[in-house]
Amino acid sequence: MIRMHNIPEDIKAALKPYYKDGEKPDVFPSKFRINNELYYYFTFAPAAEQLIMKDDGTIPVHHEIRDVALICNSYNDSIETIASIGKKWVQSGKKENYQKLRNILRDAQKTLAPLPHEVEAAFQSYVRTADQIIDNQNAIQEAVDDAIIIWDRTNLQELATEQDQIDIRKCIVNMARASYRQNEIQLQTETDREKVWDFVSSKRWPFNMSGWSVYVKLKPYQKYMMKNTVLNRKEAEEVGRMVLSEDLPLEQHEIANDVWQHLRNPR
Repeated sequence: MIRMHNIPEDIKAALKPYYKDGEKPDVFPSKFRINNELYYYFTFAPAAEQLIMKDDGTIPVHHEIRDVALICNSYNDSIETIASIGKKWVQSGKKENYQKLRNILRDAQKTLAPLPHEVEAAFQSYVRTADQIIDNQNAIQEAVDDAIIIWDRTNLQELATEQDQIDIRKCIVNMARASYRQNEIQLQTETDREKVWDFVSSKRWPFNMSGWSVYVKLKPYQKYMMKNTVLNRKEAEEVGRMVLSEDLPLEQHEIANDVWQHLRNPR
């Protein structure tokens, strides 16, 4: 892994004119190989600016480095997205929660049988929803795992390529799409879920221990599922925008101009 303390002295000397007192330069932990050229990618906390330097210490001018900047920034953003969002989604416990929910629903179908036709259909829809959320949670886990493999390998080799950027960005797209599908299925099946909950709630007769048992087991899960509230629709829309933006070519991404404006490479 490349760090400031182990970069060559000539690179440190070439970097020195490009940061001010009070700024802390840092280097991306691997070089980038793009179009058969090797580049260092530097940041300057607390300033939100970057500098791209060739591995011979030369500083390309701004217009020569625009595409390289987008590739480096995309790769870095993908790593940050995995660290700040992907890992949180994986560690949310959602898979385990919905596996338990699925078991509760299947047991309830047996315990409360025979069910009215429309209630049976609603139960089946609810179980399918849990299945799909679990499947998409597995897809999120796979995407995060794949991204971490790329990140670990490039750190070890101290080299990231344009193909690595393409591959890790694909992981982000897959992760976001899976999360979007989780939100979408929840919003689409709210009516069926309410029908199941209303039926289960109606079975809390005095001395009907089976009905009460199902009610008590299912109740905590009412808070897990998304409902068609303004806040939940906004959350689903934000994930949807994440999918759309990550699918765009880098130069068409909404942050492309921002990336270019924050380059310290001379104009």
